[in-house]
Amino acid sequence: MSAVPILSAQGLSKSFGAVRVIHEISFEVWPGEVLGVLGPNGAGKTTLFNLISGDVAVDGGNLRFQGEALKGGEPPFKRCRRGIGRTYQVPRPYSGMTTFENLLVAAMFGGMQSERVANDRCAAILDDCGLGDKANQLAGSLTLLDRKRLELARALASGPKLLLLDEIAGGLTDE
Repeated sequence: MSAVPILSAQGLSKSFGAVRVIHEISFEVWPGEVLGVLGPNGAGKTTLFNLISGDVAVDGGNLRFQGEALKGGEPPFKRCRRGIGRTYQVPRPYSGMTTFENLLVAAMFGGMQSERVANDRCAAILDDCGLGDKANQLAGSLTLLDRKRLELARALASGPKLLLLDEIAGGLTDE
């Protein structure tokens, strides 16, 4: 095991106006560890992910990734390039691009991979996520299940060291 956690949160807090959503949360995630965040709707799970990914600024406390401080105001794309990948509850594909092109954007821009490396890697990820036969289909025409799969595939394509899955199966039926 590594000498430092991959992610460390100390006294993390976030409020929206008078509503305190996150209050002095502390935890660590170690390499290879799976950590679940449970709670009812409105408990702050997505806000926590937004703080880690840089979508929302931290009000108090600090975050460290691989031992280095995550600075406030650092945009999500920089956190992605550091190795923090995430999915969103509501899939946000580039609707006018193909499924494969969506992955290429994540791999090349987020993961800083060359086009040659990204092509092979993205094809393999599409197959692993059950989307290989939809590589040339416009992402906007995918079913909800396939958009959720694409959300996961895009996060994986960036080559994350830490993967945040925000209700990846939310909205899906048992079938």
